[in-house]
Amino acid sequence: MDIQTTATEMFLKLDEKKRERVLSAAINEFADQNYNNASMNVVVKAAGISKGALFKYFRSKAGLFGFVYKMALGRVKDYLRRVRDESEAEDFFTRLEKVMLAGLDFIRAHPGLAAIYYRIVFTGDSPYKREIVEEVHRESLEFIESLIQKGIESGELRPDLDPGLSAFMVEAVVDRFVHAHHAQFRGRRDGDTHVPFVDPNREIAKIMEILKNGMALSRGSQDQVKQ
Repeated sequence: MDIQTTATEMFLKLDEKKRERVLSAAINEFADQNYNNASMNVVVKAAGISKGALFKYFRSKAGLFGFVYKMALGRVKDYLRRVRDESEAEDFFTRLEKVMLAGLDFIRAHPGLAAIYYRIVFTGDSPYKREIVEEVHRESLEFIESLIQKGIESGELRPDLDPGLSAFMVEAVVDRFVHAHHAQFRGRRDGDTHVPFVDPNREIAKIMEILKNGMALSRGSQDQVKQ
């Protein structure tokens, strides 16, 4: 089933500030509450609009949720596209580090959107849950597989690596890393003094070392490939 956003022309023609106010109110509510508990009354009050206007803009709660998700996915793609383009001349492991750091930048810049995504993953009440999770993982896998394929072609990575399986493994590591730091960031932002600070740069360095041991060609082998 396609993810329906149901955003109407009336919403799309609103001035930018009003659109952002409506979306900000929706993001905050979907981030703070599971989908079934999210209140459109709270959204309209925070946005300063009537409930009738909200449903003229989106027709349904599920349509509003779908629009927020599609917007979030577009912003994630923008982050990844920028990392891909700006790091094109760099080696695979440097590019992967930048992907992980971009994930952290995203959850800091868009904490509400990150919270919504993890609610989708870990709760069962979100509309289009299966479609959303599958789409996010597919986009992520395709992106990482393209980096791995280029690393193999350039002689940085072992030629016997299965790009698809390797991407599955690396994507799982990246996803778990970003999720752990999202939980840390959200807990510390909400004033939970029991959440310890973990240096992400140190963690990334350790993860890269483990991956290099399993995926990279030895220096001597790389020199032979270049010859």
